[in-house]
Amino acid sequence: MKAKSECPDVPAELASDTLLRQGDLLDAYATDDGTVVLVGAVTGHRVVRLSPLGLAVREAIGTGATLAELEVEMRRRLGEPPTGDLSQLVRSAVLALMHERVIVAGQVPKDDNSGDFQP
Repeated sequence: MKAKSECPDVPAELASDTLLRQGDLLDAYATDDGTVVLVGAVTGHRVVRLSPLGLAVREAIGTGATLAELEVEMRRRLGEPPTGDLSQLVRSAVLALMHERVIVAGQVPKDDNSGDFQP
């Protein structure tokens, strides 16, 4: 039996070709102590504090990347972790960021050449 996601917008499993993009971020504030982002939502806005890994993932996604591309970029930026599996660490970070709507999974509609993702 596959685990179901607790958040309806977050898929229970991510494929390597899942396209990721930044969510509706209204503002970001960074200091030496960390980074917070203001996430837009229909029911109200939320402030989310990003871990260093979460910030690196958000920055690496840029205007959009697949999960596989993100893993390659994170390996380039951070190297192999001293313990654990980089793919699993990236996947966990992506799921946590998706739960907070800091990043979203989407796809480009087949008839759309603009590069805009649709959730």
